[in-house]
Amino acid sequence: MIEVQETTVAKPAQSSKTKKLTPAAHQKIEGKARLMRIYIGENDKWNGKPLYEGIVNGLRAHDVAGVTVYRGILGYGANRRIHKDAALSLSHDRPILLSIVDAEEKLRAFMPILDQMVQQGLVVLSDVDVIKYTRDYKDTDRRKEARP
Repeated sequence: MIEVQETTVAKPAQSSKTKKLTPAAHQKIEGKARLMRIYIGENDKWNGKPLYEGIVNGLRAHDVAGVTVYRGILGYGANRRIHKDAALSLSHDRPILLSIVDAEEKLRAFMPILDQMVQQGLVVLSDVDVIKYTRDYKDTDRRKEARP
């Protein structure tokens, strides 16, 4: 469903009297990469913390481009036990999916670390075409990100 309606703006975000900011140049970067998907359980641990947090921290420490963690609502794995997100469910071990995209060399270099961390799970590697949209911040002021 698509809804279209008239809208009256009571207070514009930027008045015409203020200095208008010029947006940074838009960039589109295309290329080949590798997609790594890691399927684990929410209850899996690494050094007393959730395994997915350990993997994310390890990927970041090894300068991997990025990772996103998804919490599943329903699934099953090799043991065929249903895992779902419900208050009365017998299993509270919801499925977790980590999705990582980077160069194959970086992902292959991280595999020995995964071998030590993951006791039960599944890792899937796929070739992907990447289209990355970004801004060119070279000529504009950009707030520096603070890395902990």
